[in-house]
Amino acid sequence: MYTPDQFLHKRPSGTKAELNAFAKTKLKDFFETYSLDDSLEYLWRMIQQSFYTKSRRILPNAERANLIAYYEYLHSLVLAASIVNDELKGSS
Repeated sequence: MYTPDQFLHKRPSGTKAELNAFAKTKLKDFFETYSLDDSLEYLWRMIQQSFYTKSRRILPNAERANLIAYYEYLHSLVLAASIVNDELKGSS
C-alpha cells in the first residue's frame, strides 16, 4: 500500500502509446467496476460523509473500504482523463 504522498504524486509515464494504453485501460476498468448510477451515488455519499456529520454515524468497515476503493479508481480515472484531454487539446 502506498503512503498518501506516494499515491497522490504517482503519475503514469512512458511513451505516447503506453500512456494511451494506460488511459484506455483505466477508463475501461473504472466503468466495468462502477456503473454511472453507482458512481454518482458513491460520489454523493463521499460528499455527505465529508460535510454532513451531524448523526455521528460511523460507516461499517465494508462501506468505508468500498468508498476508499472508489476514490482510488476515481483518482486513476482523473489521471487517465487528463491524458486523453491533453491529447485532444494537442490535436485541435
